[in-house]
Amino acid sequence: MGRFFINCDEASILSTRKQYGDLNSKETFRHKLHQRHCIRCKSFHKKNEFFQRKLKRLKWVAMSDSQKNIIKKRIAEFLKK
Repeated sequence: MGRFFINCDEASILSTRKQYGDLNSKETFRHKLHQRHCIRCKSFHKKNEFFQRKLKRLKWVAMSDSQKNIIKKRIAEFLKK
């Protein structure tokens, strides 16, 4: 039973991984269990989710792979000088 409870450091890692859908069922259970009794981690998770939602709304400029390769080549050429 003692291994079900995790510390706040582990909970913050799980909270971040949860946003990417990277938790298995055991980790999800541990994360929810910790959030129920830790107010600070619950607050961290809420703020983290809010921040991620705001980031998703931003209009990011997407570059193609060819554009990225051109930039990498230019940087490499500049560094050789």
